[in-house]
Amino acid sequence: MRWLIRPSLLFLVFLFSLLATGPLEALQEIQLSESTSRKIQSFMNSGERFSFLSADGKTQLQGIRFQHPKAKGTIVIVNGSTESWLKYGELFLDLYHHGYSLVSYDHRGQGISPHLAHSNPQIGHIDDFSFYADDLNALVQQVILPSNHGKLYLLAHSMGGAVSLDYLERFQSPFTAVVLSAPLLRINTAPYPEPVVRLLISLLKTGGMGDHYAPGKHDHDPAEPFEGNQITSSRNRWTASQLVWKSHPDAVLGGPSINWVDQAMTRTALIKKHLSKINARILILQAGRDQFVMNSDQDMAARTISEASLVRFPEAKHEILMECDPTREKAIQAILNFFKN
Repeated sequence: MRWLIRPSLLFLVFLFSLLATGPLEALQEIQLSESTSRKIQSFMNSGERFSFLSADGKTQLQGIRFQHPKAKGTIVIVNGSTESWLKYGELFLDLYHHGYSLVSYDHRGQGISPHLAHSNPQIGHIDDFSFYADDLNALVQQVILPSNHGKLYLLAHSMGGAVSLDYLERFQSPFTAVVLSAPLLRINTAPYPEPVVRLLISLLKTGGMGDHYAPGKHDHDPAEPFEGNQITSSRNRWTASQLVWKSHPDAVLGGPSINWVDQAMTRTALIKKHLSKINARILILQAGRDQFVMNSDQDMAARTISEASLVRFPEAKHEILMECDPTREKAIQAILNFFKN
């Protein structure tokens, strides 16, 4: 494991300002245009970057850590497909202001961790979906447990939710509570029936196209308009996320590979078979307008896991924690209340 520590005068000034003024409220959506370059970026620059070895020993995965001087505990954030911790600055800052230390990382194949598709580095590719949970366990064993002695919490989004459930089923968990935001338990294949998609994916894999884009997917489009997006109703948060990718072109992914889709379908089906094995306090945040994942499977998970509950956000698109203020603030409060209890 190789740590890349960057102490700076900026961090000391920023930390002093936090302690001097006390906890701050969450940033408001209308503030993002002017505050992204100041509060959020200053905070992100203060983080301690690190790398750790993937479970199979083949890849150095990249992460970031924020150590709160009076931490209530540490929240590990597991991001979704095609994402990076680089886009989570606003969430990190909010949770830090509420007294938590934070750790996040980029999965193998995305963000600033090494990309895996030989045909095109923008393709989100994985050979085996179970590697993701293996790597989360590697993070826990190499980074989290050796340096954390307080309570540990897990917060995961979308694909990160599937990864976290896979981890909870297969490994001994040190986490006191787990929140899953719009977790992937079944891909929404509309307008095509899932059996048709599975057949097509199988045929393409047989034809040696496994690390190519899944049908209909393509490179990231930096000019993609806000109108019609399936991620968020917040124009300002949409714009802020696009600026992240513009500033970090090497972290950008387009869509998933054929093999990623095949693996995601196969692994989530297996995860659902073993949900009753999970012994953890879990809160599921469900987006009422989600077009990426199937909410019916989240409902089933909430019924199956013994200590699970579910909160619905009817107006939210897939990225609940990037939504407009009324929805996002309710979600943040739900997370904080759940971790506090």
